[in-house]
Amino acid sequence: MDKKFTARIVRFSEAYELAYRVSRKISASPIDFDMVVGIARGGFPPARLVCDFLNIKTLTAIQIRHCTGGAEEKEEVDITDPIDIDLNGKNVILVDDVNDSGKTLQAAVDHLTTKGAAVIKTAVLHEKENTSLKADYAGDYLGEWKWLIYHWAVTEDLLEFLDKDDMLEAGEDDIRKHLSDKYGLEVDRDLLKKVLALKNNYL
Repeated sequence: MDKKFTARIVRFSEAYELAYRVSRKISASPIDFDMVVGIARGGFPPARLVCDFLNIKTLTAIQIRHCTGGAEEKEEVDITDPIDIDLNGKNVILVDDVNDSGKTLQAAVDHLTTKGAAVIKTAVLHEKENTSLKADYAGDYLGEWKWLIYHWAVTEDLLEFLDKDDMLEAGEDDIRKHLSDKYGLEVDRDLLKKVLALKNNYL
């Protein structure tokens, strides 16, 4: 990782509240939405919550590869699993967890446009100020850049950090200190134990 940056874990409870906040904003819109499209993989959990809050029955997905685990960003945005259903005339809410550079959202919007969607609105839990494409609905806005580790990706991201830093075999106390010192990341012991217990799935 080229730059030193801080990170924090976004717990399920926080994500739930932000998805609720986003959904309240969407429900105030005069648009009657037909479906939700989640951007896989991080957009899956918030997309399902938006469906629940707004009583939208149709949920589908598009998979886009931009960032790998541990904040490793690819140069190009790849649509690895495009939409394969008829969107002609549909009003769509496109959902992701975070809007960072804006590249992922832009690629998804461009793709859905080619599928004939009548209206495409974007919704995210967090939006960072450096984005090149503002979401239509956001749960929170971040003025200071920070890498966000959502609870549904915490194992992947933490193990990626530790692997890069040659800390996978270190003791738990040393790991917690390392994550705190290098990333400003506070990880409780119970969560770290759970993550380390699964590291063989990533080796």
